[in-house]
Amino acid sequence: MNSGQKIDAQADAVGNSRSIVRLLRPRQWTKNLIAFAPALFAGRLFSGEVVGHVSMCVVALCFISAAVYVFNDILDAEADRKHPTKCKRPVAAGLIGKQTAFIIGLICLILSFVVGYLTRPALSLVLLAYLLLQIAYVVKLKHHIILDVFCIATGFVLRALAGGAAAHVPLSAWFLLCTSLGALFLALEKRRQEIKSLGSDAAGHRKVLGKYSIDLLDRMEAAIVPSLITAYAFYSFQSQYGQWMMVTVPMVLYGVLRYQVLSVRDTNTGSPEEVLIKDRPIQCTILIWLLACMSVVYGWLPRLVSVVVQTTDSVRLHF
Repeated sequence: MNSGQKIDAQADAVGNSRSIVRLLRPRQWTKNLIAFAPALFAGRLFSGEVVGHVSMCVVALCFISAAVYVFNDILDAEADRKHPTKCKRPVAAGLIGKQTAFIIGLICLILSFVVGYLTRPALSLVLLAYLLLQIAYVVKLKHHIILDVFCIATGFVLRALAGGAAAHVPLSAWFLLCTSLGALFLALEKRRQEIKSLGSDAAGHRKVLGKYSIDLLDRMEAAIVPSLITAYAFYSFQSQYGQWMMVTVPMVLYGVLRYQVLSVRDTNTGSPEEVLIKDRPIQCTILIWLLACMSVVYGWLPRLVSVVVQTTDSVRLHF
């Protein structure tokens, strides 16, 4: 093999590697970070054992979600070729054959269950539930209006349940309700952006999109968003850490309103991972919300306020 052939072979290998990475959609793995939420609200985020288990849980979720993306790309290859952006996916674009993609997906699926079982046997059961949900969605439920967005939202809830199983902490009903409503909001935004990007071809790409409209989705969000904010306010008010958790409510409200602003601006709010990566206000809001939650859960904020009050009282008595 001469030098030119070697260079071509190396270029092909790099191209194939990039196609495989794109096939697994690592950008969407950020959704799996929700698995840390149960440990955060349980006050066990700084426990080495818990963090280790939840980290492995995230790895397992990344593997199984990658497998689902691969199998979905194989089944939807023909429809994806008609989509303005999905046509660039490796299987739809012909960069990776369906048989090769299937083998990659199967390897990811096996690795997911191995990692999940070794972390905690209960985690593997949640992963199985996630897999069955995705199979039901791909085969049947994604063609039914409302049920399709409920399935997308349930996927987020199962991620949170997986984190709870890995951390071995109970999840409150209010936490699950807030997660469900937040995920449902994101699912509706996904449908909204698909309709906006596809226009009159939406029903041709997927029949269920023809049953939605921007007006209908706006009315659905008008019911979901107030329910989400109200549920989170009640969850914060009844928190085991006292009413200090209420300080995080404005951040959640701002984040939801910011997301809707981006939706109107034609930003791709159908992909939460893209918004998280690109939008600085959303990034800052999440960071501030996390710091606020940690300061309440670990008692930093109450202690700080107590010190400030005592110092103020001492200064007032001194004068």
